[in-house]
Amino acid sequence: MATFHTTDGIELRYERRGSGPPVYVCHGGPNNICDTLIKDLVPLEDHFTLVFHDYRGSGQSANAPAETYRFARLGDDLDELRRHLGDDPAAVLAHSMGGFVALNAVLEHPGGFDRLALVGTSPCDDPKAMVWPTLRALGPTRTLRALGLLARFGVVWSWRPASLERTNALYAPMRVTQEARRELRAKVAAALPEAPFDNDNAAHLLGHLGDADLRTRLSDVRCPVLVLYGSRDAVSVVGGRMLMDGLQRAEQVVLDDVGHEAFIEDPDATFTALTTFLADPD
Repeated sequence: MATFHTTDGIELRYERRGSGPPVYVCHGGPNNICDTLIKDLVPLEDHFTLVFHDYRGSGQSANAPAETYRFARLGDDLDELRRHLGDDPAAVLAHSMGGFVALNAVLEHPGGFDRLALVGTSPCDDPKAMVWPTLRALGPTRTLRALGLLARFGVVWSWRPASLERTNALYAPMRVTQEARRELRAKVAAALPEAPFDNDNAAHLLGHLGDADLRTRLSDVRCPVLVLYGSRDAVSVVGGRMLMDGLQRAEQVVLDDVGHEAFIEDPDATFTALTTFLADPD
């Protein structure tokens, strides 16, 4: 494990793995850390140097002032890490919430990043834009399950103090919208045994997700983008359409009958698409 200090003095943990062209990885969250993707992305280490880091307030990185727990600031941290390590330019691979970090980095520091792979992510989390399209993508059965779990959280957990059980109940409806097909759910659960993590930034980032909307800025992304998601991942189905509508240089890969954890559920198709895209010199 190595560390560096951002321009505002926050110590961030990072790790470099593999060999080849640099690819900076943005993990999901808010209650997650980079170790999850370190395990998931081992097949890419034969082709690329993967650079992982815990966001400020996550995992083994230091806590920071609450007002700096913003996706724009996390994007700045990513670019500062890239410059600290001397990679000019570099590719970015983002999963889930990490898409907001990566998009902010690419938009604000366009010269530093030459390719962007977005896996199971969205440019928008505004409920007004997301709720009804997501429910349509879910279908009636999964919609009823998700709404039932949301109601249960409101009645049983919303008024209780923070705890691991409360956090799990909070995420339960979202997990329905992302779930793998039945025969793969045990495999996915086994790959994520320690989540959720009690990150200092979690409540703040979760609060800002509802305001996150980069749709109007997508046309400013100049580098090539890969948009990859599973057909069972309802939020990413909606977000994938938004990305393809707004980006100028994007290609899309939709994995049939796959949920949110494409690296685990369909590794062959996922890593083939990622390796081909990230290695493309054009």
